[in-house]
Amino acid sequence: MLTISQLQFTWPKSSTPVLTIPKLHIARGEHVFLHGPSGSGKSTLLGLIAGTLDCQQGEIEIAGTNASALSRGQRDKCRADHIGTIFQNFNLLPYLSPVENVTLGCEFSKKRRQNISSQNKSLEQEAKLLLSDLGIDEHTQQRSVAELSIGQQQRVAAARAFIGRPEIIIADEPTSALDADSRDGFIKLLFSQAAVYSASILFVSHDKSLAPLFDRQVSLPDLQQGAPLC
Repeated sequence: MLTISQLQFTWPKSSTPVLTIPKLHIARGEHVFLHGPSGSGKSTLLGLIAGTLDCQQGEIEIAGTNASALSRGQRDKCRADHIGTIFQNFNLLPYLSPVENVTLGCEFSKKRRQNISSQNKSLEQEAKLLLSDLGIDEHTQQRSVAELSIGQQQRVAAARAFIGRPEIIIADEPTSALDADSRDGFIKLLFSQAAVYSASILFVSHDKSLAPLFDRQVSLPDLQQGAPLC
């Protein structure tokens, strides 16, 4: 589902690459935990996968497409079609309801809208179903997200990532504001929703205590040195 080979990235005015990744492969339906200290390049790697940064050297393949060979506009479309993202700060629009926030996940992807219509559902119906599956009841679905708890906002952000069945879910430090019980519960919900259509998950965090919950853990510093993946 995601394959990276011979990737190298250097920031402008720097002589040292911030990322040098010989190889990384994530299979369909696999749940991978990526960790590394601050400054190790985690956010840069996510930017390259998402296509918001230009791939200078190497190849990034997403759902069978060589995304590193695409133009910026084509990469935007590839991201919209194939990748759902859960941000650390959720990036929800506070003046919209949970349902309205979730449907925005398909705004820029005809493919994801077609995935929903093929199930004889409307965008709104699918958004409500996802929110219900993630523990947001019908009454809460109509409130402003600004009125919701952090845990509820997090679930809305997850529903937005999943809507339209993207093949890859990227979660960037999404549990940093939660206590241990809420954090573990959210990850289990994440896995159960991903299992519905075998979505792959790349979960990025500095908290290595979460690693045992995943199929595989990857240390970014070790990955850059070509160490075997565990």
